[in-house]
Amino acid sequence: MLRVAVAGLMVAGLLAGMWSQPALAQGRKPFHAMSNDEKNDVKTAESVDAQYRNALARTSKGDAKPVQVDPWSNMRGAETSPAKKK
Repeated sequence: MLRVAVAGLMVAGLLAGMWSQPALAQGRKPFHAMSNDEKNDVKTAESVDAQYRNALARTSKGDAKPVQVDPWSNMRGAETSPAKKK
């Protein structure tokens, strides 16, 4: 009975280990474990990302009012003034 329980725990541990491998494979290496070329690539990617974020910040129009477009403006007739009452 104890042998079956231990075997079941071992199988469960092995399955959990195998299922976690794809998630671990997506992480990147620690910076100290990278070669010089990989470190340069990471620094270049961070620089390009910072430039992109700065360009987005410069072009954002957060304080500008949105332009209201009236697609039916040329379909309406001329505005008439209301008749004056006496």
